[in-house]
Amino acid sequence: MFNDLLLPMFDDEYYPDILVAEVKQHIELFAKKIANAKASFSEDEIYRLADATVVEINEMKPQFEDLDSSLDDTAADYIAEAMMMVVQDKGYMEIEMEGLVSNREW
Repeated sequence: MFNDLLLPMFDDEYYPDILVAEVKQHIELFAKKIANAKASFSEDEIYRLADATVVEINEMKPQFEDLDSSLDDTAADYIAEAMMMVVQDKGYMEIEMEGLVSNREW
């Protein structure tokens, strides 16, 4: 499943592959945190983990800009969809996609 995460961003030359790979690593770490939980997380805990992941991605904004790219609305959609795939794969069907990236700064 994780092979396809952010595939549209990798396919779009506007987004530097090296930075998209780093974003993907953040999302994979988010997935591992959810998968390694000894008990099910509450929705609030999922959103808290998502917020921490998005903070890390927010910090990448200058790197994208340095390479004449950006974390734009399209990137936000791709990232939110990837995070949604992760939570749904783990059985969290009530999570709202927009809530996963609500603290984005892009």
